[in-house]
Amino acid sequence: MYLYILLLLVFAVLPSFILLYINRNEIHFKNLLISLAILFIIGVVWDQISVRAGIWHFSENEIIGNFLGMPIEEYIFMIFVPLLVINVYTSVGKIIKRL
Repeated sequence: MYLYILLLLVFAVLPSFILLYINRNEIHFKNLLISLAILFIIGVVWDQISVRAGIWHFSENEIIGNFLGMPIEEYIFMIFVPLLVINVYTSVGKIIKRL
C-alpha cells in the first residue's frame, strides 16, 4: 500500500516545504544545498552498506521502485529528513531569539 512514501510525504516532505517557506529569509540556500549534498552522500553510503550487510531490508510490495538496489523512497528520505531537521533547527533559533 506504499505506506513508506505516504508517511514521508506527510511527515517529512510537506513539513519541509512549509518550514522552508517560513525560513526562507533565514536560510542561506548555497550552504543548505552543500549540507544536503554531503548528508545525502553519507546517507546513501550508509544505507547501501546496511542493506548489503543484511542489517535491514525493504519489502518489494511496499515500495514504489528500486534504484541502485535501494527504494526510491530512501533517496527521498535522505533529502527531506535532513532538510526538515535543518528547518526545525532554524525555526527553534528564531523562536529563542524572540524570547
